[in-house]
Amino acid sequence: MEYQVKGYLDRLTWLLLIGLMWIGVAGIAWNLLKPGGWLFWSIDQILDNRPTGFYYLAVGVLGAVAAKIWLDSIYPHAFRNLLTVVCAFAGTFFILALLLQL
Repeated sequence: MEYQVKGYLDRLTWLLLIGLMWIGVAGIAWNLLKPGGWLFWSIDQILDNRPTGFYYLAVGVLGAVAAKIWLDSIYPHAFRNLLTVVCAFAGTFFILALLLQL
């Protein structure tokens, strides 16, 4: 991320965003790869609904590529910024989900 820190509040906000982003990445990876997680569920759904499951997977991948191309045509780093915000939101959600279990 290319951001020039100007003051104390900007530095704190930047650190919070980066911290939440990495917590979100860890939370997404955990929910994706844990036993019975999203990856196993998705593979099971695709294999149970053959051949239409493969078509849905292909449409999803093509849609993600088209969204990246379209967003980057609007603004050069729009897709990367969107992923940063989504991961930061996921980090907040992951922290709250862990706190609710206490």
